[in-house]
Amino acid sequence: MQGTSPYRRGDPRDTLVQEIREQKGLDEVPLFRKDGPKSGKFDVFDFIRDWESYTPQRNGAVNPDKPEGEDPARLTALIRAKALELGGDDVGFALLKPHMINHDCAFDQPYIVSIIVGENYARVLEGALAVEMEAYRAYVECARISTELADYIRGLGFAALAEHNGTGEIQAIPALYDSGLGELGKHGSLIHPQLGPSFRPGFVITDAPVVTGTPNIFGVQATCENCRICEQNCPPGAIKSSGDFVVTEGVKRWLVDIPACYEASRFRDEYCHICVDVCPYQHKANKDPERAGIYKTLMKKRKRAGYRTPAWFIEDEERILGDKDRN
Repeated sequence: MQGTSPYRRGDPRDTLVQEIREQKGLDEVPLFRKDGPKSGKFDVFDFIRDWESYTPQRNGAVNPDKPEGEDPARLTALIRAKALELGGDDVGFALLKPHMINHDCAFDQPYIVSIIVGENYARVLEGALAVEMEAYRAYVECARISTELADYIRGLGFAALAEHNGTGEIQAIPALYDSGLGELGKHGSLIHPQLGPSFRPGFVITDAPVVTGTPNIFGVQATCENCRICEQNCPPGAIKSSGDFVVTEGVKRWLVDIPACYEASRFRDEYCHICVDVCPYQHKANKDPERAGIYKTLMKKRKRAGYRTPAWFIEDEERILGDKDRN
C-alpha cells in the first residue's frame, strides 16, 4: 500500500525548519542547539539516539508456525494484553489506509496497531524543561514498546514492523483516530478520554488478522467549536478560529499555522507544549481531581504571565511570575 500524505519531521532536517533558520541567519535551530540554557541538564540528542537505537530491530524473522492460531478475536486480545504488559497505556487496532502513510513510504501489511504512552501531567508545573524531558521519555518508551510488540507478533507467526520516532513513516493522527483512541482537537492533537492530549504514540504494522476498532467520538469537537483556550494561549497565534477548518476523510481538522508554530516550538530555546497543557480535556472527560488541580494551578500561572507568554524554565519562574510559591 503506497502512502499519500505529505509530512513534516519538525526536527533540524525539516525543510521548513531549515528555510526559517536561513532566513533568520542562524547557524543552528535554537531548540536543538547544544550550547543553550539546557546544556548540562538535558541533551535532546541523547533521547534521539535512544529511540533510533531501536530502528534496526523494527523487523525480523517470522515464526513459521502459528502457535496461537488465526482467530482474530483471540489474536487481538493477546496483542492488546501484551501491549499493556509492555507499558502501553492504551492500544487500538485499525485497517491501514493510504492517508495514514507518508507519501514516499509503502507497506504490504493491512493492519496497524496503535499504542500510546501517557505523559506525567504534573511536570507542567515544573517548567518547560521538565515538560520537554517528559515528552522525550515517552517517545523512547513508545519506540521500545512498539519494537518489543512487533517481535511478539512475529512470534505468533505474523509479519510485524515497528513504527516510531526513529522510523517516522506513519501519520499518527489518522491511525490513532481510526483505532478508536481519541477525537481530534482544535490544537491539532488527538484527545484521549483518560489521558487528554498528553501522550505519545508508537505503532506496529502487521498482517495478523486483528479486530479493528471504530472512532471514539465523545464530544471533543463540539467543545472545540466554542472553546478558545488553546487558541488564546498559543504564543505565536498559530491555532485558528473555530470556523477555519477543512474536512479530510470525513473528519473536521483545524489547520495549525506551521510556520507560526515553529517560531515558538523550534526557534526558541524552550520547549513549547502549551496548547496541550492548557487543554481542558486534561481533566474534562476523566474527571480526575488531581489533574484538575494541576490544571487550575497552571492556568493561574498562565494568567499571571500573560496568556500568550511563552513557556518558562523553572529556574526563571520567579523572575517571570514573581514569588514562585504563590498559586
